[in-house]
Amino acid sequence: MIRTYKEAVKFLEKYIPTSEKKYPGKLGLERMEYLVKLLGNPQNSLRTIHVGGTSGKGSTATIIAFLLATKYKVGLHTSPHLEKVNERIKIVSSIKYQVSSIKKERRINFSDIADSEFIELVNEIGPAVERTEKSKLGAPSYFEILTAMAFLYYKEQEVDWGVIEVGMGGRFDATNVILPKVSVITNVGLDHTEVLGKTVEAIARDKAGIIKPEASVVTGVKQKSVIRIIEEVSHKRKVISNMLGEEFGYKLKKITDKGSYFDYWGKKNFNGLFIPLLGEHQVENATTAIRAIEEGGELEEEEIRSGLKQVYIPGRLEIVRRNPLVILDGAHNPDKIKALVKAIKTIWPEKKVILVLAIKKGKDAGEMIKLLTKISKLVLLTSYEILADQGRINSYNPEKLNKIFLKEGYRGKMEIELDAKRAYERATESVGKDDLILVTGSLYLLGKLKVL
Repeated sequence: MIRTYKEAVKFLEKYIPTSEKKYPGKLGLERMEYLVKLLGNPQNSLRTIHVGGTSGKGSTATIIAFLLATKYKVGLHTSPHLEKVNERIKIVSSIKYQVSSIKKERRINFSDIADSEFIELVNEIGPAVERTEKSKLGAPSYFEILTAMAFLYYKEQEVDWGVIEVGMGGRFDATNVILPKVSVITNVGLDHTEVLGKTVEAIARDKAGIIKPEASVVTGVKQKSVIRIIEEVSHKRKVISNMLGEEFGYKLKKITDKGSYFDYWGKKNFNGLFIPLLGEHQVENATTAIRAIEEGGELEEEEIRSGLKQVYIPGRLEIVRRNPLVILDGAHNPDKIKALVKAIKTIWPEKKVILVLAIKKGKDAGEMIKLLTKISKLVLLTSYEILADQGRINSYNPEKLNKIFLKEGYRGKMEIELDAKRAYERATESVGKDDLILVTGSLYLLGKLKVL
């Protein structure tokens, strides 16, 4: 019997790999299917929206959850977490409150599973985990266990909707045991190439694995070769694919440091929408989310407006201080860095950037740095080492990043500070009235600094 939160976390961390050979058994869903079967297949009791893609899937899933929460009780499962593992299992719901003597609105509550509930859930799932481990399929992964816990919790909480973010890829991801009402693929780019494939087409085929019969498909992909793959798989599954720019879309009106304004067109048209997220990429995510709602859940215009204006997503162009201006963004691939740089240039064109940067080993650091050199006045290179789903995660040696900056022609100031906390402190010591501090390159870096 596990009695404390620390013991519960320790139990789960036993299933994080410590060697190159991560888990026994063939690649596939067989182990996850066995685990959830032992739990009574709780995922089958859920009405779900499945969200995959290279970039924006976490944001899009969160926006969908906020929209649905204006009317329904919603379970939101995302990854990775920034500070506590509880962040992966959320309940999003709303209550009516009086705005004025004649008007009521719904206030959205966005809460992680409580520590006490987390302990109970680990105790509940523990026997099934150990039985799976003793089977020919071998030990389930940390991510598989947490995903199964989310399904079980949402069933017990009797949620109306589950919004489930893919961990990585799609076809063999642990979340792909669900039968969703809507499958969302935000976009496809080059990331996790060592697992998913070396081309966008190969990655697209893997991500298209979440397309299921009787589930509408909503996607923001832009490459013609990828669109063909999505349409081909949708046709095979006998479902309709909804493409950004074809069946639905948006017109950007204005982006400020408070949020983004846009018009939406689709089955219905909504003008003058506002979301308190920064950047056109978040408008794309919101547009995709609205279309998913049109395909899966019936919401009125006022519910969509209310849900959008309450969205909060930590670590995505998140302003944590105004004086000096400090922004945290977990961009960790070239596509995300490109969107980040574009947003900063749009919103703060006169600001100079003091950059605190660490990048996970294996990422395309060269392309990311090429984009960041264009906005940076001072670069503070740092590092991290953490225990995550895939095992021990290390960032690139800052010396390596230093060489890439020089190769890309960067001539500004650079410093190396291995301790992330000290690197951030150096940024605050160096910032001027015309500067902003940007911490980026990895969600894991943000996780280390969010506790400051």
